[in-house]
Amino acid sequence: MLLWNNLLSVLNALVYSVENLDGFENGLLDDASIINTTFVGDSKVHQYNQGTEDNSIVTAIDYGSASACPKAAKYGTGPPESCTEPTDPNNMPASELESWFTKEMFEDIFPFANLGWGPVSCWPYSYEAFKIASRYFPEFGTSINVTNTVYTADENKKRDLAAFFAHAVQETGENNIALYDTLSDQEASNCFYRGGFYNWFEGGPTSSFLDPKTPGYTPADGSSCASAGQYCSASSQITYFYPCSNETIENTAAPYKGCYFGRGAIQISYNYNYGQFQDWLKSVNIDVDLLNEPNLVMTKMDPPLAVLASLWFYMTPQPPKPAMHDIVMGNWNSGAKNQAAGYTGPIFGPTSLIINNECSGEDPTNPGGPGESRRIKAFKWFCGYFDAPTGPDETLSCKNMPVPLDQIFYNLSYQPDWSSTWKEVPCTCAPASYGGLIYYYDPEYYPDSFVAQNDYNRLKCIASIYANPSMYSMDNKTSPCLNY
Repeated sequence: MLLWNNLLSVLNALVYSVENLDGFENGLLDDASIINTTFVGDSKVHQYNQGTEDNSIVTAIDYGSASACPKAAKYGTGPPESCTEPTDPNNMPASELESWFTKEMFEDIFPFANLGWGPVSCWPYSYEAFKIASRYFPEFGTSINVTNTVYTADENKKRDLAAFFAHAVQETGENNIALYDTLSDQEASNCFYRGGFYNWFEGGPTSSFLDPKTPGYTPADGSSCASAGQYCSASSQITYFYPCSNETIENTAAPYKGCYFGRGAIQISYNYNYGQFQDWLKSVNIDVDLLNEPNLVMTKMDPPLAVLASLWFYMTPQPPKPAMHDIVMGNWNSGAKNQAAGYTGPIFGPTSLIINNECSGEDPTNPGGPGESRRIKAFKWFCGYFDAPTGPDETLSCKNMPVPLDQIFYNLSYQPDWSSTWKEVPCTCAPASYGGLIYYYDPEYYPDSFVAQNDYNRLKCIASIYANPSMYSMDNKTSPCLNY
């Protein structure tokens, strides 16, 4: 009887009018405000006022529940009966995120994680792993250090989570477009966007980078790869700081150990990203060798690196790229031309430019294609689920952003100070307007917490000059500073 009464209360509130459904797309309304959230059975229903002061015209969007979705395809034999569950050797304090984003919410949003077996704690994607990883980034999904006034503290933290999850759907979601063949658009979307955290390895669930006998159905399968999965980037500086492993094993299908293809929720890729993540881990007293054992990103559970690597990438700027988190929170400087075009403050669009250089816009139909369109549609769905605004439609994409991030000119890295290398004085480093692996965080463009790293980075640059001057094309004859 209680369920029936709840259902009646929702149905009695619904007034569907064609002229008042303009702007309805992917479960969101342009001019609507949420006036009530109700549960009908397991389904989450938001009631919206469609632009009237007295709430006389109301529509509702049902975000459904995981239990209403068709089961996802499962790969492999499932999780082991006993396993190592995620733990934190540093015992980081609980995050503010945990006070509002619960295990029940995580399991409702990601019921098909881990190749369809669900968010079990034995495997890389679980609420326990997500909770531990988020504790290393206390600003993620919280109101800490949020200064923009465009959105409330509650809206900001929800939009942050929505952005991260949106990218996870594109990068590692099941992305089952067949759902739209048998379900209504809203029902299909409710299940489609619940498909995140599905894949572990790039090209999954059956990755062509791996041995066909061990194609990615357990986290350990990624320990070696075919040549296409090496993703080894080389230059004088990259090879010095983040050299690729040359180790091989006797496996003709997947002989290489130095495999830096995408792993984890938003697919950390390439040796320089594995290396920089390794550096950050060391700074928080976690000693791992990801350059020689990159698959630890999927197998290490103390702490759980599959989620932690993705959060690190989402939260960390790499000049000229701001952190995706900082863009969503509005803590970034886009330059005068972009600001004049509306690309400023807390927006979503440029995050797609950062993660995969995608700016093709949103497809008009659902579910549309992959790439930026999927990121946008997923962001809209998660914002709707969390009762948070998406922001202006025009800045959900980076398609019309006038100046790309790498064309906003300011100093990006520490390099040898060429104005003094020819002098009989000790070598030093200075900020340079071109990119490198030792970042300079311009105070006009990056948060104080990263600007504070500049002194350390300058000294790191100086040490590298003396340790390996040839990577800067320096020697004792052309650069007398090396003699001091």
